[in-house]
Amino acid sequence: MMTKSISRPLRLMLAVAVGLAMSVVFSASAASASAAVQTEAPAAEATWDLSNYEQRICIWANGSYSTYFVGFIAGSWDAPLLTEVHGMPEGTELYLPPPIPPGDNGDQYIGTIWFGVDLPPLDYGEYPAELVVTDGTVTQTMPIMIKAQDDWGC
Repeated sequence: MMTKSISRPLRLMLAVAVGLAMSVVFSASAASASAAVQTEAPAAEATWDLSNYEQRICIWANGSYSTYFVGFIAGSWDAPLLTEVHGMPEGTELYLPPPIPPGDNGDQYIGTIWFGVDLPPLDYGEYPAELVVTDGTVTQTMPIMIKAQDDWGC
């Protein structure tokens, strides 16, 4: 169980470091996973794709926790990308990014949307949520799973 002796800024810095490490490992597998697991084809006018590879965090039950999730995007977009998150456990504090300006990631999935969460103490169980990204015309989602259990790690 995470103790309260670690300061919030230190916990957030550790969460950023873990998020950066996840982006290095995840970016190579995101392209193939997104193609293999695509549940809904993007609209015909979409020139960008949000990987729908489920991001998962498994944490100790009954302890608060801070972390980051990352939305990996390939392609290009001409309008700012706006983000929302639906389904987080009650009491979660979200730190969403400002609109992502128009850009082009080519055909590589790059960690473009980073958002932080401060999770309250959670009972044992699974807590599904989703990242929702829109350019105003096309909306895509990425599943998130938070699992509260006896130990840390999935």
